[in-house]
Amino acid sequence: MIFGQSWTVEMHEKLLKCLNQIYPLTLKQQEEICNLFEFQDLPKDTILLKCGEICNHTHFIVEGAARSSYTKEGKEFVTWLGFEGEFVHSAHSFLLRVPSLESIILTSDSKLLSLSYANLQLLYEKDLIWNKVGRLLYEMHYITLQSRLNSHLFMSAAERYDQISVRHPNILDRVKLVHLASYLGMTPETLSRLRAKEGKRRRMNEKRH
Repeated sequence: MIFGQSWTVEMHEKLLKCLNQIYPLTLKQQEEICNLFEFQDLPKDTILLKCGEICNHTHFIVEGAARSSYTKEGKEFVTWLGFEGEFVHSAHSFLLRVPSLESIILTSDSKLLSLSYANLQLLYEKDLIWNKVGRLLYEMHYITLQSRLNSHLFMSAAERYDQISVRHPNILDRVKLVHLASYLGMTPETLSRLRAKEGKRRRMNEKRH
C-alpha cells in the first residue's frame, strides 16, 4: 500500500536522523529529501526486487526487515539482511543500471521510505551536498560489506551467531531460521544446535543468580 506523502513525522525523523548523522543538513535540504521519498506500508514476503530486474529504488527501512538472496540449483542463498535505519537495494544494479543478480524480499511486515533512481539524480544535479551524502553512504555500505567478509574469514560460526544476536536479540521473530543460517554461512541444523547451547547457558546463568 502506497500513501505518497502521508507518512508521519516520526518516519521523517528516523530518516533525517540517519542522514544527519552522516552529514548535517539544512532545513531546506531536509525538506527537499523528504518530499522525494515515497512511504510504503508492505506485508511480509513482498518482493521489492526480482532477480533479472533493474533496481530502480533504494528503500530506507523505517520498521521491519528484508533479505537479499539468489537461487542456485533450486536452493536460496541469503547474502544480506537489513533492519531499521538501513537502506536496502541492489547496489550493482542500482548504480550501473544493469539487471540484478539478486532478489530483495521483506521478511516481516515493513514500513519503508523509497527513493527512485531518477529522483536521486535530480538531487545530485540540484545540490552538490547530495553528492557528498551519497558518497558517504556508499563508503558506509562498503565498510559493512568488508566487515561481513571479515566475519566469514576470521570468525567461527558460533561467533558470527553471537555477533548478530547481540545486535538483534529477537532476530528470529522476523527472519526465518533457514534464512538466518544461510546468511551466517551454516546449515539450519548447526544454527539450531548453537541456539540450544545458548539457551542452556542462559538458564545456567539465571540459576546462579
